[in-house]
Amino acid sequence: MLQEEGFTLDAPQFIETQKLFQELQVHQLELEMQNDELNLVTFELENERAKFSSLFEMAPVGYAVINRKGTIVDINQAGSRLFGLRRELLLNKALRAFVFADDAHKFYGFFRKMLSEIGEQNCQVRLFKSGETAFYAQLHGICIAKGNMNNCYITISDISEKKRAELELQRARQRLDAALSASLTGTFEIRLPLGEIFLDNFSKTIFGIEPNDFDGKYSSLMRLINKADQEVVDAALRTTMVRGKDFNIEFSIHTPSRERKYINARGQVVYEDEQSRIAGTVMDITEKKLMELESSAMKERQQQEIRAASLQAEENARRSISESLHDSVGQILYALKINMELLKCDSIDPHYTQASELLTRAISEVRNLSFELAPAILKDFGIVATIEEMARRLSTDGLSVKLKSTFSGNTEMQLMVNIYRIVQELVNNSIKHAEASQVNIELFKKKSDIHIEVRDNGKGFRPGKPSAKPTGTGLSSIRNRLTVYNGSMNIESVPGKGTSVSIRLKQ
Repeated sequence: MLQEEGFTLDAPQFIETQKLFQELQVHQLELEMQNDELNLVTFELENERAKFSSLFEMAPVGYAVINRKGTIVDINQAGSRLFGLRRELLLNKALRAFVFADDAHKFYGFFRKMLSEIGEQNCQVRLFKSGETAFYAQLHGICIAKGNMNNCYITISDISEKKRAELELQRARQRLDAALSASLTGTFEIRLPLGEIFLDNFSKTIFGIEPNDFDGKYSSLMRLINKADQEVVDAALRTTMVRGKDFNIEFSIHTPSRERKYINARGQVVYEDEQSRIAGTVMDITEKKLMELESSAMKERQQQEIRAASLQAEENARRSISESLHDSVGQILYALKINMELLKCDSIDPHYTQASELLTRAISEVRNLSFELAPAILKDFGIVATIEEMARRLSTDGLSVKLKSTFSGNTEMQLMVNIYRIVQELVNNSIKHAEASQVNIELFKKKSDIHIEVRDNGKGFRPGKPSAKPTGTGLSSIRNRLTVYNGSMNIESVPGKGTSVSIRLKQ
């Protein structure tokens, strides 16, 4: 062009000009490429902005942008719906103006942390909406600096339903705690398979331990339970762990202060997220148990009194019959014997002799029967002399009855009567059922216990065959007498070698 306009350049100038022209062309191409890249980035940014705007507007939760003064700069449709107002009525309004008065301190703390600390902050507050109604809101916010501007981006979620459910759950928990407390009931958990145990504070109170003194170990729980009940409790818990069966057991404990308590424990296996645990309750039933024990003891005392009264009535009847035999029948027989002796003549008639012998036998039988019914010597000479007299009366050429005794001291009459009846029944059994030819009786006192042992050489019976054991009214009478004195009886027998019966009575 310069040449066309009449400009002439020498060779060096032309070369320099050409070089400069080429550089300008290259720079023009670079600018065009940069412009294309800028247009592409601008297009992408517009797309991202459109996406963000769509997300911001169509999000299911409320989004709000507020400045350092707490004024709403922008808010999406979901946020507008939460407040029940159009967007233009919310813009340039202070967000704190919508916060419930009692929750204002929570919101101020949340807002200060967003401005002063790095990272996301959150809080729960009650917010007003149109119509002066309130809802529970979860706020999550973060502050982002842009130049000299600090804007806070906050999500607002309506958690009213969740909050109501939490409050209802809390009220239900409070009612449950009140019910458990009123019924003296605590809760526990055993986390399987590790066996870690959790006791709530009331359960710890029941077991008499301080809140921080329980280490949660299974062995520690077992140590709290009395040894006599440990095996039962351990078996019930292990059965539940292995088989998943519910359990309901009672056991006793001694607290660290040595207080004895009775506990009822119930539980079942609960499965959660492929894990299992035993959840249950423990209840202090000490008062109830003591009342049951007292009631049972009272019933037992009443039964003992009834049995004692029945036995006393039986003894009174025996004494009455004995006295009648001795004073009435016996006296008549004695009188008849005397009169027959007066009629005795030199030539004795055989019929007279036979009648005299029968009369003598009748007098002896009446005396023996009277003795068996109510031995008069028991009151005057004591239990040892009475049993010795019984042994003497029963002994014959084919039967030996012997007594070995170190029994001494004063003993109430009723107890001596019962000792005599027990020995009498055991000896009669040896004679009638065992067909013994030798019966040995031992009677001695050790401290407050009275020991009786009757051994015979009769036919005996085989252990394990109840049908072979001596039964009937005799042993039933003995057992009734044992219950009156909290006694016990042990029977040992060997076929062909006899039987031994040991009895212990508490005075």
